[in-house]
Amino acid sequence: MGVRRTETALIVWTGAEVVAAQQQQAAAADPANAPFVADQFFDAGDKGCGEGPLDTIAGLVRKLQPGQTLAIHATDPSVAVDLAAWARMSGNELLDRQGTYYLIRRK
Repeated sequence: MGVRRTETALIVWTGAEVVAAQQQQAAAADPANAPFVADQFFDAGDKGCGEGPLDTIAGLVRKLQPGQTLAIHATDPSVAVDLAAWARMSGNELLDRQGTYYLIRRK
């Protein structure tokens, strides 16, 4: 049985749905499935920026050379707003967003 909590609902599923959901998550977490090419890839999964991934993302961006890019996969909808704000405040650039994928370029 699987359980997933969203902002507005608690979703519970069983059997083949669990396997399909796990396969879908694994495929999304694969850098080869990202809609753009980047120097590095990070999968935040379903965690919002307040749950810790932003610290990891900031650390990964600091390790990049200026001009290099980081592709991020994050399914939490709050990431769209938080990541854009962080990029602006840190001087980095949010180059693109396609679905649950984001592309950041280091300043």
